[in-house]
This record gives sequence, structure tokens and C-alpha cells, in this order.
Amino acid sequence: MLVRFVPMMMALLLAGAGTADAQDNKPPAAEFSSDVGFVNVSGNTSITSLSLGEKFTRRLGKWEFRQDLGAVYGETDGTETSNMWRASVRSDYGFAPHLALYARTAFDRNKFAGIKARFAKGLGAAWKVRATDIDQLNVEAGFELTQQDNLDGTSDGFSSLRAATSWKHALSKSAYVFQGLEFLPNLDEGDDYRVNSESTIVAPLSTRVAMKASYVVRYDNLPSLNAAGTAPLRKSDRILSTGIQVSF
Repeated sequence: MLVRFVPMMMALLLAGAGTADAQDNKPPAAEFSSDVGFVNVSGNTSITSLSLGEKFTRRLGKWEFRQDLGAVYGETDGTETSNMWRASVRSDYGFAPHLALYARTAFDRNKFAGIKARFAKGLGAAWKVRATDIDQLNVEAGFELTQQDNLDGTSDGFSSLRAATSWKHALSKSAYVFQGLEFLPNLDEGDDYRVNSESTIVAPLSTRVAMKASYVVRYDNLPSLNAAGTAPLRKSDRILSTGIQVSF
């Protein structure tokens, strides 16, 4: 069933080329945003939490290049309780008004989920279902190769499919909501699949500065073992963060 899922998505991408919204919105040539959230508590307890994020997009004719970076770090009473990193680079080539081919590479590390380092390289296609001043809706499908090093000393290499969708809805000129969903089934192990979700709302404080709140869920149906290699870790990580975003 999973093997048929992405080919079906690819067929939908091609079939929908002529049905996208006619009111196209031409995006700017370059976009940059950076956000930070920080909490520090001292006294009867000591808590430190830091989240960082950065995104850059550059468009040149039919090409679009994207770079994404993020981190979450936390300590409670001097003990590290969170350590997550992610980074990705992606190139899209628009071969039709609402269709594009993409290539991407991604890295993530989640110490408390048992992931020392995970690298993924993938190819796929994207359908811009709607691209207006109000709504941007994309559907994607592709194939990836993943290399994963675990904190228990083991390593895994596997291939997977990728299905994703994202929706950005403008509430005003500077305020918007965003919802992204990604499904990554392992082709070598039927019970091994991951689901990533992001829900975000941004409310402006000024032309360049805004408040940002996001809720991220990272689900792994076959989680890694703990550092001792004796027991599986929890299947999901949920991150609720608020902070300041600066955009250009």
C-alpha cells in the first residue's frame, strides 16, 4: 500500500497542473526570517530554555533555493533536558506554472530521542495547488535515502517515500497561520514510519518584527533505543514555543 502511495501522489501532481488558482501571487526575489525564544527561571528551581530558527529563500527565474536551520536546547537544575538540531537545503525547478521538481538534503539530531545524526537526501515533485496573496497551498511527493547514527552505537541506512503538504494563510498583510505535514514511510521496514507536523501563527508588532507561536510534533513509530541500547524511547516529541521573529 505504501509503495503505491507516492506514485498516486505524483499522478495527482501532473493531473492538477491546469487546475491551480488563476490569481497567481508572484513572490519576492529573496526572503529572510529569524526567530528566537528564551526562558530563564532561577530561585527555588533553575530552568533555561532556548529556541532558534532561521530561514532564507532566494528565487532566480525558474529556480528557488531554500535554507532552513533550527535548534531547541533546555536545562533544568543544571541538567540538560533537551538538545535538538535541524538543518536543510533545497532547490526547486519550476518546469510548469504550478509544478516543480525538487532536490533536498536534510540533517537532524535529537539526543533525547536517541538520534546522534540523521542525514537524508531526496528527489521529488511539488504541485502549487494555490498561490495567491491570501493562500499558498502545496502538495509534494518524492523518494529519499537516509543514513542514521544512533546514540546506542548502532547505524541504519534505508530508503523511504515522502509525502508532504503545507498551507500558509494570510490573516492580514503581515499576520499569517501556517500548517505543515510530512509523512516518511520506510520502504525496508513496514512498521517504521515518521510523521512531522508544524502549526504556526505569526502576529506583527511592527513592519519587520512579529510574535511567533508554534507547535511541532515529531512522531516515530519505531523509536530508537536509549543510549544503553536496552529499551525503546518514546514515539513522539512535542515542542510548543513562542518568541520574536524578524523578517526581511
